[in-house]
Amino acid sequence: MHGDTISRFRISGAALAIAGLWLAVPVGAQSVLLRLHPRVGDTLYTRLEQVTEVSGTIRGVTSPALKPVTTSVALHSRTIVQSSLSDGTVVLTIVDSAAITTSDAHAASQASDAQRSLVGQRLLLHLASDGTVEKVEDARGGMASRAVAASMSAMPAVFPRRAVTIGEQWTRVMPLPAGGPLGARGSGHVRAVFRLDSIERAGNAAYVSMRGEIVPDSSVQGVHLSGTVTGAMQVDRARGWMTDSRFIVLVQSLVTPPPATGIAPMRIVTRVTQRLSTMDKR
Repeated sequence: MHGDTISRFRISGAALAIAGLWLAVPVGAQSVLLRLHPRVGDTLYTRLEQVTEVSGTIRGVTSPALKPVTTSVALHSRTIVQSSLSDGTVVLTIVDSAAITTSDAHAASQASDAQRSLVGQRLLLHLASDGTVEKVEDARGGMASRAVAASMSAMPAVFPRRAVTIGEQWTRVMPLPAGGPLGARGSGHVRAVFRLDSIERAGNAAYVSMRGEIVPDSSVQGVHLSGTVTGAMQVDRARGWMTDSRFIVLVQSLVTPPPATGIAPMRIVTRVTQRLSTMDKR
């Protein structure tokens, strides 16, 4: 339970990985090129707020099979750009503070352990220009844990490989790791469609929306996944960073135990609401 609890919050580090966005817009051009290319030496302060709600029902039973559980996470972190080349960027992410609460009294101690484990965490992220997380390292030396690496590598390649016009869309696919940050046990992936919605009249901000579908690869250990992802992002062109993002993830897991157990199938619904805000100062 402890490992699952901590891995559930690793998505916060993955979210920080896309905090260094750069939108290059040639003067007079009608299309824009989105790529990750922040300025070396920049330090931005990020606040992540995430609420996870889990509920479940048993097929054929009208009353709830599981008492709904709500877990809230608030993280304050720093993202420092260490190097930036034409084909990639290296950033250092440091978690300065963490607050985790849960309505499940039995999981309170695990939440407390996860909170202590997150504070002081230092990760080096190697990012490609399209937003792909290519490598995750523990900044204190060595590779990051398997749970961290799995969550980081699941981040989508956010940016298109060509210039796009306002209203144009592009598609990216990301894996959904089993037992990953959403608590999903099945095997699947997310097919996400991004859209450049608009650019501020003064040209200082760009707005991108995203919608996606969770598609099962197979039913692993009797678990079948489905769901949706929706969100929106705001990019500060002058600073070259994502200043605000909001996402809602809805995952439905149909768990079918082996017939010999005599246990009825159970449907578990997980709703994750996440807000990421980035600032120049605390």
